[in-house]
Amino acid sequence: MSNDLTIKGILLEKLNRFLNPNFDTKFIWLLLTSGIALVSYQRVIQLCSNLEILKDDLYIKLSLNSGVDSMFIVIGAFMIVSSVVLFTLKQLSNKTNSSKRYKTLSKAAPDIRPLMDDNRRIFTAFGPNTSAGSTDELRHDYEVWEQLKLDQIVPNNESILSILNRVKRLDKREELVVSAMKSHIQAFKNHCEDPSFDYSQNQFPNAFSDLILSYCSSGKNNLEKYKTWIVEKSKIKKANIEAAYIFGSALYGAESTDVDLLIKTKATKVEDIKVDADFYEKFKESFYLELGLKLHLKVYSEQEKRSYDTFKAKLAKTERII
Repeated sequence: MSNDLTIKGILLEKLNRFLNPNFDTKFIWLLLTSGIALVSYQRVIQLCSNLEILKDDLYIKLSLNSGVDSMFIVIGAFMIVSSVVLFTLKQLSNKTNSSKRYKTLSKAAPDIRPLMDDNRRIFTAFGPNTSAGSTDELRHDYEVWEQLKLDQIVPNNESILSILNRVKRLDKREELVVSAMKSHIQAFKNHCEDPSFDYSQNQFPNAFSDLILSYCSSGKNNLEKYKTWIVEKSKIKKANIEAAYIFGSALYGAESTDVDLLIKTKATKVEDIKVDADFYEKFKESFYLELGLKLHLKVYSEQEKRSYDTFKAKLAKTERII
């Protein structure tokens, strides 16, 4: 890994930690410590600014007083009280959420989706890029990914599991998908605790993601807009594209940050595959600049047909656009 990519990875990891779901807890602690610091400011200044001179019959005492001390005390006290109030509200909210019951999975979906989206964001930004077909340029530090799995994805998964266990009724289709998700959550946790544990048979079930997104869907989507753009911009490569599919959140109009696109090319030569890789990097940049969303692109050549078939088979639902 180059130094530039390592630095970029570190900066992304720091940003991720700032935006992660524990941000509210960190903010409360920051508010509390800052308030205590401001309240104690006056005493510290007084101790540091008092000067006494004793010499024979001479006694001189110098003391510096700040006119803004009282203001710091008031602000500090307000910050301390605010942190206590926020902490109390957070605890009450957590207690309410942990005891909340859901009549159906569709009722639970709005609470599951933010956790699922956060896991996806972390995986997309920091996850290992070892599978064929990915055009992402970064190969993030392995230790960063391992730490984020334990710090964020596993707790998010535990929250999802807790919600699923509080759903009163599931239909037959939901039972199969939810069971697969529960197995994945446990297997993934086991793998994080013991890297030698093989969870290849319990990978994340895309059918679960599609199910939750469908329940959160407003019924509208932007598929035609994406299809028109992709078909137009890929004309230069049309003869070399065997198939292209949109999958994931965009199918349900639930995309907030990116659009998932799977492409199978006819390329068989290494030289052609490299040329395609350069083209699709610029393709992603244009998509972001013109449509304001990232393009999460998976491109497979003819040499990678087996990997392509395996990946596509895992997708519960797709929309063919080419």
